[in-house]
Amino acid sequence: MVFIAGNFEADEILCNVPPHTLRIDLQARRWKSDVDSEAAIVDANDNGIPIEFILLGFTPYFGNLGMRSGEEFIRIAYIGVTPKHRLLPPRCVTTTIISGKSSQKNFIAYFQNLYNNRINCASIITSTKFVTKSFSERDPMTGQDGNKINYNALEFKDRPAAGETESQLVKDVNEWLKEKGNEFLPAALRSHIPGSNLVELPLGTDHAEIKRNFLAANPPGEHASISAATSAPRLASAADDKPEPPEVPTAAGKKAVELTEAQAKALGIDF
Repeated sequence: MVFIAGNFEADEILCNVPPHTLRIDLQARRWKSDVDSEAAIVDANDNGIPIEFILLGFTPYFGNLGMRSGEEFIRIAYIGVTPKHRLLPPRCVTTTIISGKSSQKNFIAYFQNLYNNRINCASIITSTKFVTKSFSERDPMTGQDGNKINYNALEFKDRPAAGETESQLVKDVNEWLKEKGNEFLPAALRSHIPGSNLVELPLGTDHAEIKRNFLAANPPGEHASISAATSAPRLASAADDKPEPPEVPTAAGKKAVELTEAQAKALGIDF
């Protein structure tokens, strides 16, 4: 593919493949660049700013991503609405992976509520919010509650488009979805994620069987050793021209003893 510079239309919807991507940092409670860990959507006090967007679609996956292996993931696609930030470009399709069971549960509950009420997710604005939840560890012997563990999760809620600009964006997005978006959006959601090994979990299929087949082809622990396995040949090739190290004595301070054939037979050793 050859890219030639040109002007963009004011109302054009952009969708690259692979798409622009943001990462959710639950620990820091912020949305971050997927290619620059220092770049994040924050305010003047370096506090994370929750984002709002038009949800275009999502795809569930299972497999290995980063340090997580054998887990479920949800990849969502959206067009940012607020805040105005370079990492949330206007009229540009962005994707994000939702990991962590609590955040995934919140997203599925949010989407099902829209779907069951016949609300097109691209006709409203989705707002996100970082929340802190907690649970108590339970002693397996006594059954008593122990230490309280805090963790962060992402919540979702909807609101109607506010003002003429947002209303026009919703209208343009839905027109795009009927035309070019019908082709570009699935390609963006299914595009490869560097450092991942994922299998799609299609709706209406037996996910348990798909997971079993994936784990059989990718045994647990194999994902963690990929980096070591791939670096081994480089280490070996770098040492190819070096002389072999001297032989290490079998016991410190003692010399190896050699037996004659007659001595070996006398001791009952097959020489």
